[in-house]
Amino acid sequence: MRIVKIPSKDRVGVIPYGSVPEVELAIEVIPKKGELIIRTTNPNTLKVEITNEVELYEYSGFWAKLDPGIVFIERRIVLLPGETYEQRLPVDLGPGRYKVVKFAYVDGARVRVEKEFNVR
Repeated sequence: MRIVKIPSKDRVGVIPYGSVPEVELAIEVIPKKGELIIRTTNPNTLKVEITNEVELYEYSGFWAKLDPGIVFIERRIVLLPGETYEQRLPVDLGPGRYKVVKFAYVDGARVRVEKEFNVR
């Protein structure tokens, strides 16, 4: 077994060794001029815990992390089945290939959920 410690509230989750925790989130990214709209929907039958933190990557031969200059105060959000959480980020992206990474929590373990998109 592998023990995973979460920094906030000192919660500990135990995950069987070798099994990767998985969570399914439907992420819709809408790039608009001057902002990026990210809609996160829970298609599961159980509630899912996510954060408002977003990581943004740009592909230029390799995935490079972008620093949009936004400070996220980590806040946990519980999404009920079918519920959608919308975020608007004041980011102006040029044409290219990008990736958004959101974080969800499964049994105390932090899981990355990625979504690629293109800006024309």
